[in-house]
Amino acid sequence: MTSRLESKLGMYRTTQTYCDNNMPIVNTVPAFATAFTAFKANVTALIANAQQEDQVTKGIATDKQVGKKSLAQLGTDVGALIYAYASSINDNTLKAQVNFSFSDLLASKDELLPVRCQNIHDAGTAHLAALAPFGVTAPILTSLQNTIIAYKLKVPTPRNAAADKKTIRLNQKNLFTATDLILKEQMDKTLAGFKASNPDFVNTYKANRIIIDPGKVTTELTGTVTNAADNSPIKDAMVLIVETGISVITNPQGTYQIKPIVPATYTVKISRADFEDSVQTNIKVKLGAVNQLNAALLLLQVK
Repeated sequence: MTSRLESKLGMYRTTQTYCDNNMPIVNTVPAFATAFTAFKANVTALIANAQQEDQVTKGIATDKQVGKKSLAQLGTDVGALIYAYASSINDNTLKAQVNFSFSDLLASKDELLPVRCQNIHDAGTAHLAALAPFGVTAPILTSLQNTIIAYKLKVPTPRNAAADKKTIRLNQKNLFTATDLILKEQMDKTLAGFKASNPDFVNTYKANRIIIDPGKVTTELTGTVTNAADNSPIKDAMVLIVETGISVITNPQGTYQIKPIVPATYTVKISRADFEDSVQTNIKVKLGAVNQLNAALLLLQVK
């Protein structure tokens, strides 16, 4: 999502929060209230869309990189054992077939890595009986083959993810168009119904409808979760935005990042097995800023 669309979404969320906090007034004009219900549904869909857009390629790319490292390491290990055997029988052709360092394999293109590892696997299969003293066994070769297959399944995924992202952005564009239409042609028009009885509501509503352009800075919530006893990082803690249902998990360094996030005031719940939950209220996320929220969790007392 571009910074301009993110700031527009921020305006939507601010407008929604204001109307939610003034529902007795909103309900005095049924046409406005009906339009507001449709507006809220679109805002919820846009928040889910923004989260999906951010995650669709990030998680896939990470998963593929982990698979690449695993395959490169296993291919290197098996290749080294076969190389030792080839050296013992002075087979230079076999040595050349399996002579790859970890960095060689890791730097291989996505399409080339499984080919090189398959050659190592096939060389091991061809000399399996003689390789036993060198530590190459059928289960090891089976593991290598399975790792090759698993990686090959991951390789085309980012391309599919690019297509998914295109669809997500098209849906996003349609949602913004529909939401703007509700605001401009329904809510803004029926706002006149409040002028006589609730002029302050009208004025504040109009102020909330202003889009603040944060430039190129992206709004995000980030922080570190630590053990209160020794200040050590806590991985796999869940950081949950209560109002939206959006959650992330802390990494091995105990850090997390929620991006994009709509500027608003939130309740944040942080939880991890064996620790007491941390619930922090009135957390203000400012538009166009990197908002920090750290937490120190207490170990549960064993009874």
